[in-house]
Amino acid sequence: MKRMKRGAIWIFLGCLFLMGIPLMISGVLYEQQYGGRNETPTNLKYDLSLFPHLERTPVSFKSNEGQLLAGYVYTHRMDETPRGVIIVSSGIETGHNAYLPEINYMIENGFTVFAYDGTGNDESEGKSTGGYLQAVVDLDYAIHLIKDDEQFEGLPIMLYGHGSGGYAVVSVLNNHRDITAVVERSGFSTSIDELTNRVGILKPYFKMYEYLKYGKYAEADNLNVLMETNSYVLLLHSEDDPVIQYGQSFFKYESLLTANPRLIFKRYQNRGHEIVLNEQLVQTLQAQIEEYPSLVHLPQSVKRMYQQVVYEAKKQLDPVIMQQIIDFYNKYMHTEYE
Repeated sequence: MKRMKRGAIWIFLGCLFLMGIPLMISGVLYEQQYGGRNETPTNLKYDLSLFPHLERTPVSFKSNEGQLLAGYVYTHRMDETPRGVIIVSSGIETGHNAYLPEINYMIENGFTVFAYDGTGNDESEGKSTGGYLQAVVDLDYAIHLIKDDEQFEGLPIMLYGHGSGGYAVVSVLNNHRDITAVVERSGFSTSIDELTNRVGILKPYFKMYEYLKYGKYAEADNLNVLMETNSYVLLLHSEDDPVIQYGQSFFKYESLLTANPRLIFKRYQNRGHEIVLNEQLVQTLQAQIEEYPSLVHLPQSVKRMYQQVVYEAKKQLDPVIMQQIIDFYNKYMHTEYE
């Protein structure tokens, strides 16, 4: 009997050890992937003076581990009665400065915008970006900040996210049932696709590691989130997106969600990952730059100049797409949440 008990204990310990090894490997790979900070080069940051009507007020707030995030309330210099507040989730790949053209378009159309740098990005604290779920965590804290601020009392709250920020604005609806409208652009549907594409056999362990790291935030099933949401959600994706493959996007759920009138899927062709930019202009510039045979051997200062030219072109938003977004916010804007 004692031998049987000892055998059972050894079997249990062996199984625990065998499960622990892939979990540890998954944790190491996860932190390697997301273990650094993102700092936008100064020459690639938009200057606020480029947007004459844009005014901002700094607002800092704490996220889940006490790290201080840098945020700004953006308003129109001449508009004192905003229609609503849009929270911009820039995700983990970049700071919010990359979205100043969109922010400016929003304030020009009567909205106040709250935008911030996520953990490990630009002006915010954090030794690393933490992973895609960190974008959801930061957005959750940002939403609570806006809800608790008296200056936004009575205003409908809306969300806007791109890439990992697009993932975040959908996933966070699991915790916030009173968001009026959401625009999700070029996001992915699950948080670990990028890692599991390379090491698919470890997928259950990545999920387990995310749960150990992020708790309740890792529990959200985004298909169920979209099925049950009270918010109106506009989902945008281009079939030629080279960053987030179309099959990884929320559009893989489209056939299951067509009966939900709150969800609007807009599929594009030849719009790349950005969708809202004048993609033809950017592609033309890049093609002209790449025609130079000695581009690889150019001095770093000249390369930065070319980068700046392309970056300036990216301020040229497509007014048709941006107006579709504004029209969506206007159509589903409510003064009371359902």
